[in-house]
Amino acid sequence: MKALKFIGLLTLVAMSNSCGLINIDHEPKFTEYILILSFQDTSGNDLVKGIDLEEWSPSNAPMEEAQAGSVNSSLFKLDIILPEPCKDWDNEIYNTRARPGYIPAVLRPGFGYEKLDNDYYALQSTLSIPKDDCPTTKMLTYKMKCPYIFGDDTVHEFVTYWDIPKNKNARNVYGKCFRIEFEERVFTEINCNDELAKNVYRNIVTIPLLDKDNP
Repeated sequence: MKALKFIGLLTLVAMSNSCGLINIDHEPKFTEYILILSFQDTSGNDLVKGIDLEEWSPSNAPMEEAQAGSVNSSLFKLDIILPEPCKDWDNEIYNTRARPGYIPAVLRPGFGYEKLDNDYYALQSTLSIPKDDCPTTKMLTYKMKCPYIFGDDTVHEFVTYWDIPKNKNARNVYGKCFRIEFEERVFTEINCNDELAKNVYRNIVTIPLLDKDNP
């Protein structure tokens, strides 16, 4: 995983250096929301580890030894709801239109899979919202169904609140999550690190799932 982070850092540095040759003076085109969820039971057992993947890295290793990958889309359903309707968006489900000619015509959100520095695994969701369409989105509701993690077919809701830093002359601006509401609990201990590059925030939070018989 550290190797992947190092490669990502080199890529971002290279992009920064190449952009530095040009005098850019514009507002960011997109707001990026990166949310990384680590689920554990009341005993601290990892509930994400071992979920089936569609692809993974290292690609020459067994899936069980994957450091990162993409989660099998048949194992979950994820909708990300914006607080106000935006152009080309349905406010009931996340279904932003792809560019003409692309298949599928509607883009569905997915989950990445990664191993964290604490050796737990997590699901990663990355959402890009055009600033021209939705310039002030600071609340997102994630509606998630995943029997592998939750042990049921219920749709679970996470209401998330974000600060959007002002960062001119950048291609994208990255949100910082400061509050998550989930099943009458509030989470504010969110690691909003920007270890890959300055102002590229990866918002990592641990969600303990309570025993249904002993809430």
